[in-house]
Amino acid sequence: MTSKDYTEKKRFTQYLQNHKASVGELSVKFRVTKKEILEKLKALRESGVEVISNASHKNSRDYFYHVNVLPDRGNIFHLSGPDRRNRTIKYAASSDWHFASKFFLEKSWHEAMKRVEGMGIKRVYVAGDLVDGTRIYKGHLENLTCFGVEDQTDVAAEAISKHPNLEFWAIAGNHDYSFTQQNGTKPMAALESKLDNFKNLGDFRADVIYKGVRFRLLHGGTGRAYAKSYPSQTYLRDYFSGLDHHELKEAPKVMILGHFHTLYNGFDHGMHILQPGSFQDSDNEFCIRRGLTGPTGLYAISMQVQNGEIHEFDTRYITPKIARKEKGKMHSMNTRNYHRPRK
Repeated sequence: MTSKDYTEKKRFTQYLQNHKASVGELSVKFRVTKKEILEKLKALRESGVEVISNASHKNSRDYFYHVNVLPDRGNIFHLSGPDRRNRTIKYAASSDWHFASKFFLEKSWHEAMKRVEGMGIKRVYVAGDLVDGTRIYKGHLENLTCFGVEDQTDVAAEAISKHPNLEFWAIAGNHDYSFTQQNGTKPMAALESKLDNFKNLGDFRADVIYKGVRFRLLHGGTGRAYAKSYPSQTYLRDYFSGLDHHELKEAPKVMILGHFHTLYNGFDHGMHILQPGSFQDSDNEFCIRRGLTGPTGLYAISMQVQNGEIHEFDTRYITPKIARKEKGKMHSMNTRNYHRPRK
């Protein structure tokens, strides 16, 4: 194999590690015929690369191809190492959608996704609680639009499928995991099977290594602390205690922290930390009681990377304009005070 052939194979493989794509899309991307794309896919398989093909959920005659990047150690997904090029990497950081909750802000969610797509962003990292789950708190069932894992993931899949130009990479949070605890089902795996643009990263925590930069998606626990930064500071204190020099070099450069419904953008221990709010209306008894009353929206990030190091890190918080009209409508209809004695 010549050096040119090796470079082309590496580029083709890395693209399929980062995207699900049809033969037609690959043909346009790499400027070769569909027949040549099929030959490239065959050659990858013959060389031992695990190429996955799935029928499109919109048209059964079309197939989407990608290279399996299942974690080799925990939930660690190694896509590509550092290189010398100065690259611009764009992505969105989101969390706590809560599909199937009566307090899910559907219009705000769609507006936010359209806006980041218009900014040229292709990937959205989601730090858990995509669906609302079941039996998380007293009175939870009264705040749901549907109850089973199939129905809740159907609702989420229908919405996600309306944004085919975005790829969603997600971990499960405690609401998602409530189904796993009760009957063993995995909502993220269900969404991956229902969608062409969704990647299941596992439960509660995952690392994605792209261009040598380690991203950590993390879903926290317990209620919101008294300070916005406190959940991340507590985690970092525990994480860094006892690490040796080699382990410190492998620490994440970016952490996206879900669960707290809080807006926070900070830099600590050499790590950019983002807590991106939520898409659940905070006007309900459970959220108010637990202090989960943060903003509606997500972060759009653009960063300059070279040799696995981040040289510039620019963030913009996207707050949907429709959120001002959409929030608060369900409060009087669906929230009851569980602390008040019944007459």
